[in-house]
Amino acid sequence: MRLPSGISGTLLTLLALGAASPALAQDPTTFVYADAGEPSTIDPAKANVNWEFTVTRNIYDRLVDFDLADPSKLLPALATEWKQDGTTWTFTLREGVTFHDGSPFDANDVKATLDRLLKIGQGQAYLVDDIASVTVVDPRTVKIETKAPTVFLASNLSRIEIIADEDVAKHKDDLGEAWFGENANGTGPYSFVAWTRGTQIELKRNDKWWGKFPEKPFDRVLDRFVTDGANRARGLEGGEFDLANFVPLDEALRIGGTSGFHMIEGNNLWAWPAIYLNMDLAPTNNKDFRNALVKAFDYTAMVQSFQGKAVVGRGPIPEWFPGSPEKDAPEIKTDLEAAKAALAASGLSNATMKCSVPAGFPEFRFAATVLQSSAAQIGVTVEIEEQPFVEAITAIKTDKSNCFVLGNANLSPQDATKFFSAHYLKGGFYNSGKFFDQTLQDLVAKLPTIADANERAALLKQAAGIVVDSHYVIWTARPTTVVPEPDRIGGYRIDPAEYINARFWEMYSKE
Repeated sequence: MRLPSGISGTLLTLLALGAASPALAQDPTTFVYADAGEPSTIDPAKANVNWEFTVTRNIYDRLVDFDLADPSKLLPALATEWKQDGTTWTFTLREGVTFHDGSPFDANDVKATLDRLLKIGQGQAYLVDDIASVTVVDPRTVKIETKAPTVFLASNLSRIEIIADEDVAKHKDDLGEAWFGENANGTGPYSFVAWTRGTQIELKRNDKWWGKFPEKPFDRVLDRFVTDGANRARGLEGGEFDLANFVPLDEALRIGGTSGFHMIEGNNLWAWPAIYLNMDLAPTNNKDFRNALVKAFDYTAMVQSFQGKAVVGRGPIPEWFPGSPEKDAPEIKTDLEAAKAALAASGLSNATMKCSVPAGFPEFRFAATVLQSSAAQIGVTVEIEEQPFVEAITAIKTDKSNCFVLGNANLSPQDATKFFSAHYLKGGFYNSGKFFDQTLQDLVAKLPTIADANERAALLKQAAGIVVDSHYVIWTARPTTVVPEPDRIGGYRIDPAEYINARFWEMYSKE
C-alpha cells in the first residue's frame, strides 16, 4: 500500500494529542473526506451549511429523491408513491425499513419529523413552510395538507431528512435540540459512530439499508475537518484524503490534470458571488445609482478570476435549473458609457459607499475589489470592510453598509420560488438590502399553485425580471464546480441543488 510522502499538520496534531492514527486514504474499505469545517450541529432540523449536510445527507433518508442528471425527475425513496389532490398530498411509504437502532420506520416518523421541523423553524424548514398539517392514516400512509395548492411539495421533501418518532418522544423537553445536535439515528446508508471534536466524525456503512450500494462501497467514512483550503489540496494530492470539498480553483485544476487524478465538473446551486445593494441607505437607495454600479462592474475580470470556469448570470435563477428563464434574458455586461449616463440621471456625484464582505471567502473579497475598481472609473468610491459573517450581514441590515457580498442559493431541485424566498421577499433572512416589491411577493405566492408548466414559466420570467430591473443585485459570476477525484475512486457526482458535498453511498473503490 502506498504511503503519503509526508505527514500532514493534521496528522501531527492528532499524534501529539495521543489520538488514534487516522486511516490512510488508500485503505480500500475506508473513505477519508476533507471537509471545509466542523458542524455546529448534526440535527437535520437545523443543519444549514456544507459540513453539516455532509453528515445528515448520508445518515438520514428522505421521502423522495431526484435524478441528479435531470432534477425535474423525482424518484422514490422512503415513499414509493405520492399523489396530489388540491391541497392534500398522500404518500405511500416503503415497507421493511428500519432505523439504525433497529426500530421500524412508519408514518409516525414522518409526522414527528415534519411537526418538529416546522416548530423549530430553522435550517430547511423554509422548503416546507407551506405545510398546514400532517396526518397518519395508517403505518404505511401519511397525508400532508398544505395551506394552498403547491405542485412542489414532493420535490421539496427530497431535502427533508426523516428522524425517528421514538427519538423525538424521548428528548421532547427541548424539542430534542441537544440530543439531535450531537447524536444521530437515521434509516440511511451510513450510521453515526463517533464525533471527535475538532478532528472528525466517523460513520459506518449500514448493511441493512433498503437502497443499493455500488460494488466495493466504503465500509467506513472519516469526515475530517480541514479548514484551510491549501491543506485540503495538499492532503488530497498527497493521498491523505480520498476527496476534498472547496479545493481552491487553481489547485483543483492543477491537481485534476495530474497523473492519478481526473476532473469532475458540474453545476452547483450557488449563483455567486452576488453583491446585494442596500435599498434604504444612500447612495444605493437611488435606483439610477444602482444601475450605474451594475453597468460599470467588470464582469470579464470576475470570469477570468475563475480561469474561464464561469459565466455571467442574467438573473436569480441559473440556466440549468428546471424552468429557468435565464437563457432568454438579456445579457448583462460592462458598459461604462451607460454607467456614466445612469450616474448622471441619479443626480449624484463624488459618492462614497461602504461594502461589507464576509471574511474567509477569497472570491467574495475579490468581487468587492472589482466593484471598487469599477466604481472608481465612474467617480464612485467604495470602502471595503471585511468582517465575520454575522457582523457583515448585520452591517447592511442595520444600514451601516451599502452592500454585502454573498450568493443566491436554493436547496430545492425544482421549486424556483425558493431562490426568491430567502433573498428577495420581505422577512427573508438573506434579504440583506431589504428589497421589497409587492408584485414579486404576490407572484412568488402564486407560482406553486399553478399546475400548467407554461403558465408557471411565464410568471417565473416576470418574477426574475422584477429583481433584475430593480438593480438590487450585481451577479458578478456564476462559476462551474470543479472537483478533482483520484483515479482510485469512483462514483462522485455534483448535486446541482446542493452545496459541494459527497454522497458517500454512491462512492466506491476501484482497487
